[in-house]
Amino acid sequence: MKYIISILLSLFTAALFAQSDKEKQAIPAFAYDSTANFLGINAMGYTGQELFLKGLDKSSQSYGYSGFILKYKKDNDLLNDEKNIYKPNDNYNSRYDDLAHKYFHVLEVIKHPSQTDSNGNTNEFYLKLQELSSGDIMYYKYDINSEYTFPFITRGFFEKQKQLLSGKEFVISDDILKTSRNLVTRKAIAFTTGEIWKCIDVDIDNTNNELSLVLQSKQGVKMAIPYSLLNEEGLKKVYTATEAATLTKKYNINNFRRILQNKVRVGMTKDMTRMAWGEPTEIKETGKTEQWIYPAGQLTFSGDKIISTK
Repeated sequence: MKYIISILLSLFTAALFAQSDKEKQAIPAFAYDSTANFLGINAMGYTGQELFLKGLDKSSQSYGYSGFILKYKKDNDLLNDEKNIYKPNDNYNSRYDDLAHKYFHVLEVIKHPSQTDSNGNTNEFYLKLQELSSGDIMYYKYDINSEYTFPFITRGFFEKQKQLLSGKEFVISDDILKTSRNLVTRKAIAFTTGEIWKCIDVDIDNTNNELSLVLQSKQGVKMAIPYSLLNEEGLKKVYTATEAATLTKKYNINNFRRILQNKVRVGMTKDMTRMAWGEPTEIKETGKTEQWIYPAGQLTFSGDKIISTK
């Protein structure tokens, strides 16, 4: 894990609130409750919110940011008009250095005029933005299906996660711990499978430009993990301390440690196996046994338990 830029609440200064009384009174059709960063179809909820524009990885910085325009148009083709792009570069995008890590106030959310169906539904909106340091006005093209390309962190969401997660305790899978780095020494961390890590802050990672949890062990070692791991689909990588205690009691400490290490053994149940290795790519039934096929090997079950591994 690379260097962590500490994005404390103080970074969201009083400048973030520099809007007119009229703007403060704007009421969106969907009330933003700070529990989600990306609102999907409920884009109107961004009205009146403050957004932080995340950085891009080094390989993408020369391409700049897409979707920032000066005037929203009815014809999509006109979005590639260089004269309509906010601070354009040679790639028909906006220059990275002119936008990265800036703060924006959402003045208005506008339905895309040519993407609205007969029922009034739309897949695209324009966020009318004011960049707070310069006062520049621009529009960002927002797609309700493009969560993974949404370049902003909503201030309210950031503050909510900081409030909810600070002080919480977690148990982390070994594969995450093995790739993490001590935030002080920059070296790989020494760890014990199943140990508890306490969240002491929520910041923004300077490498992946995503929210991260800053965690500390009982020995005082600090590291950071991506916030996205908390809700990642597939194999679970992060458990709350309460979840870990429940699973330890249910499966015993040795089996839960194997799950954290992504290991299986004879005698483990199907539920344990799914937690350690995920769903098999194929299941073959042979008489009273089942073969679960994985890229890492083949497991044979009799009833609910593994009887052999290959």
